[in-house]
Amino acid sequence: MSKDYYNVLGVDKKASQNEIKKAYRKLAHQHHPDKKGGSEAKFKEINEAYQTLSDNKKRGQYDQFGSGYEQPGAQGFGGGGQGAGGFQGFDFQDSGFEDVFSDFFGGGQTAQKKTAGSDVVVDVNIDFKEMAKGVMKKVKIYKKIICKSCDGTGAKNKETEQCPKCGGSGKIKKSRQTFLGTFAQVEVCDQCLGKGQIAKEKCRDCGGDGVVRDYQEMEVNIPAGIDEEQVLKIQGGGEASVLGGSAGDLYVRIHIKPYLDFKRKGSDVVSKLYITFPQAVLGDKMEVETVEGFVKLKIPAGIEAGDFLRIKGKGIKKFGGFGQGNHLVEIKIKTPKKLSWSQKSLIQKLKEEGI
Repeated sequence: MSKDYYNVLGVDKKASQNEIKKAYRKLAHQHHPDKKGGSEAKFKEINEAYQTLSDNKKRGQYDQFGSGYEQPGAQGFGGGGQGAGGFQGFDFQDSGFEDVFSDFFGGGQTAQKKTAGSDVVVDVNIDFKEMAKGVMKKVKIYKKIICKSCDGTGAKNKETEQCPKCGGSGKIKKSRQTFLGTFAQVEVCDQCLGKGQIAKEKCRDCGGDGVVRDYQEMEVNIPAGIDEEQVLKIQGGGEASVLGGSAGDLYVRIHIKPYLDFKRKGSDVVSKLYITFPQAVLGDKMEVETVEGFVKLKIPAGIEAGDFLRIKGKGIKKFGGFGQGNHLVEIKIKTPKKLSWSQKSLIQKLKEEGI
């Protein structure tokens, strides 16, 4: 009986190649025998359908003659038959099957990634003004670094020789038996750790690893406007890799020391200014501290407690370097606690005048 490959993949007969490939991948993941609830029979049926419908020539023949278009004795998968060594004629490169295969067999034919170094996290304290303007900070970190004695080769006097196990390639080929047959995988050589070279004699300082633990001082550029506990990522600033791969990353977590006289409001700075009653009534000029230094501020006559005066452009530089906030001054009026007899008399006269 002719098989309905379109029905197997759950697509319409007019489905595009992209729709067929998408349906195949979904079903292959769902029914893979290594997954819970998977079915080897269903998985093979899905692959058989995909191998026909993904090939325009085979699909045309199938649409005209049905699944019986193949040569007698052919077993699907392009008519090549299934031999003892696996599915012959099965094209892994263009089939999309490699995506499913890599999920279960560690990356298929090219599993050769070198292990990266570990990431490092450090906490850095800055003060309020450093946060507002940005700052360069020196950070001392205890971590794995490249051994200076052997330049990371792991060899005494940097003398190395070709790895006898991999022949200098840094990779070895291994075969793995699966229900689909025998598959070859390329893996990192476990003797030279992917370097292709081994030490004639191990370095005494690093013991042949090529890395040692030591302190390293780094400069970290902390941009203005950063937030409390915001984390900066410095690529490659982490630990060196024993395997000769890329270094890990450095994550810098920022802590901002509070400043008694300043409060933060987005990119603006808020502070309080205490003035006397006569200054509030008559106005005045006073020095006010900002993150940019001291500036003269005009106090307009008749100002009231709780009013805000704005000093433009004297706030926090915005994160990313786009503009700068303002400094907002909240007015507070001081009420004297102790008065002399003459002072009380003057205030009494003002009160009688309706002030």
